[in-house]
Amino acid sequence: MRPFRALHIFLPVLLAAFAPQAVAGLSLGGTVLDAEQKPVEGADVWVVQGSEVRRTRTEASGRFGFADLSVAHTQLVARKEGLALGGSTGLLTADETVTVTLGPAAALPLRITNRDFLPVAGARVRSLVVSDQFAVPVEQLVENGFPALRSGDDGGLSIPGLPPGGFVKLVAAHLKYADSSVAYLPVQDKRRDIQLYEGAAVRGRVTDPGGGGVPRAWVSVFQTGVGGQREEAGAWTDPEGFYTLRVADGGYLVTARHPDHASPLPADLEVNGEEVTHDLALPETRVLSGRVLLPGRKPCPGTRAGFRVGGVFCEEALTDDQGVFRLRVGVPEGDLLIAPPPGYRTRALPRIPVNLGDKQELRLEDIQLTELPRITGTVRAPQDTGDGGRIVITSLDLPQPLRLLAGPDGAFDIRLDYQPEQNEVTFRAEHALRFLRKDFKVSLDDAATLEVVLEPFEPDLKRRPADEARNNLSALVGKEAPEIKCSDWFNTQPVTNESLKGKVTVLVFWGGFDDSPFAVNQLGELRALHDAFQGVDDVLVLGIHDASSTADEVKEFLGRYDVRFAVGKDADPFFTFVNYGINAIPQVVLLDKKGVVRYYQPESRLLELVKTLRRE
Repeated sequence: MRPFRALHIFLPVLLAAFAPQAVAGLSLGGTVLDAEQKPVEGADVWVVQGSEVRRTRTEASGRFGFADLSVAHTQLVARKEGLALGGSTGLLTADETVTVTLGPAAALPLRITNRDFLPVAGARVRSLVVSDQFAVPVEQLVENGFPALRSGDDGGLSIPGLPPGGFVKLVAAHLKYADSSVAYLPVQDKRRDIQLYEGAAVRGRVTDPGGGGVPRAWVSVFQTGVGGQREEAGAWTDPEGFYTLRVADGGYLVTARHPDHASPLPADLEVNGEEVTHDLALPETRVLSGRVLLPGRKPCPGTRAGFRVGGVFCEEALTDDQGVFRLRVGVPEGDLLIAPPPGYRTRALPRIPVNLGDKQELRLEDIQLTELPRITGTVRAPQDTGDGGRIVITSLDLPQPLRLLAGPDGAFDIRLDYQPEQNEVTFRAEHALRFLRKDFKVSLDDAATLEVVLEPFEPDLKRRPADEARNNLSALVGKEAPEIKCSDWFNTQPVTNESLKGKVTVLVFWGGFDDSPFAVNQLGELRALHDAFQGVDDVLVLGIHDASSTADEVKEFLGRYDVRFAVGKDADPFFTFVNYGINAIPQVVLLDKKGVVRYYQPESRLLELVKTLRRE
């Protein structure tokens, strides 16, 4: 299966929430083996596509098979008592044969508590992701023979069948509490506590255009942000169309989805500690369809098509084996967005305005894909600077920023792996040691070889309002930096405040469990900065990792995010975090060569601030 890729313009939960629309008659089969590569007989194997769950058992040869599957996001899970879970998660676009290995098993002991640290009985695990390799939709599988994972009277819950040395992400749920997502739990004997927080009940009924209740509709409560639409809670309707879920206080959007109906436009939902009733009426269904073709007019199966109204995605579908998509939409006007596979783009803008008028069905002209162009060229200073280049190239208007260093001769070769919503992308080339830079635009329709000449500029040294910061550290500015103390060090010898003297220090407070787009992009900027100043002895990038993680966990995070700069794990209990007053991460703080705090709001100008402090 093609690995599933969460694209920035779509809501990742949509495709997993309900059954695929186009049946392609695909097959998914394979063999389940143990750690010694011997067949495992009698293993349970589940395949999940949307709300559809199917189950089989392996033969004496370890073989299993499923037929008549759709082009869809697909979750495969294999389980045998006494062995670790195995599986595969990806986009099924053609007949596939896989091998699943079930190795030795370990258990992960948990304790579920409330905010007062009292045990919570009856909490359940809704879903798992095992070592970022495959997903286990526990709640759906329990209805089909998978063991329920619930806490006892003491709040204790043990998750069996996990690979030793691995890690899991999970969502914990309870009737009286809001869902809690845990981004990282290592599989080890040490018991970990998970806290649940009170949530207000949201209840209602989903009805069809005739007023009847709609069973097995997925009600989704979500928020929108830089990373797209993020689901906070969801629930299936019962046979009469009623649903109940819980969320923490806040502002949300809510909608319902069903494979046979269009979804209503997402509606505002305000939760303020009291129960909320919100009914959802499914609108009359209109059908928007089309076909997506690769070069040579070959069908492109598994391509995402989304229907967006007012900046919010309402519907989403995948193309079938013939490249055809069908979207059930509830309003006549909106934008169709196509997300081509990596390396491809639509010939026109990916956003296609659509107006069905009074039509119940509209078939669009074929959407032709072409390869994304390579963006190549050379960037140079107006005169030879004598320092071997060190030019950082950064995209300025992509939701997932792209960063790279030009070669020693200034040559660059940029390859986008996804199509942006615009056909013109802006980049900035900036010298790491000099106040030289140049912004330049690239048309994806005409990506000719570029010649970029840097120009002098004045750095932006203005103070930013404190209330715009993630953390208000204004009281530290102009004063000697608070003490840094860490229990473990990575990629460096132990660091002290005194050892930082004589260096411009880019200090970042972070946690590897934070995989938000903002945090991942911040790490990308710091990696590029670290690379740009390799061999320069008066600049140091230094990470202070949250103290709640173990040293082994931090080491795993460093590998996962390719962090090569110096990192320390904060001393308990959050010694350095408390010294600096850090309440939200990631947070960058700039220290000058005297060890004085100078800036803590460097967003979009980090490189120029570092250069300014170097010259003082």
